Amino acid sequence: MTQSRLPRQPNTIVLVLDSLDPPDIALLIEHVVPMPPDAPTVILCDLAQLTDADMATVDALARLALRARRLGCSISLRDPSSELCELVDLAGLRDVLPRSPGSCVEVVGEPEQGEEPLGVEEERDPADPPTA
Repeated sequence: MTQSRLPRQPNTIVLVLDSLDPPDIALLIEHVVPMPPDAPTVILCDLAQLTDADMATVDALARLALRARRLGCSISLRDPSSELCELVDLAGLRDVLPRSPGSCVEVVGEPEQGEEPLGVEEERDPADPPTA
């Protein structure tokens, strides 16, 4: 009888973050330790309690993602605020700091149908020569 091996489920480290002050960043990064290479590891940052989002927060998360990647882990953001989502997108870090499914509101669909845009109407200057 042969024994089939099923792929291992990823190890998950959940970090519940309510603030990301500069002194906390170094300590947080130190806690991300290498996991055994037998299964992938995902660091899930639960950001539901994080109320203040600014570029320092995005920087801290990017540094955490860099540390995780160096250790062979991936990172995912759960429940980030829409403000934080906008800042991550503005910084161009959407691929570096992916959101878990269902996080952030994304606009999907067609724009509302409206009237055709009008062309630009210019007044003719009497001093201009006539056009043919």
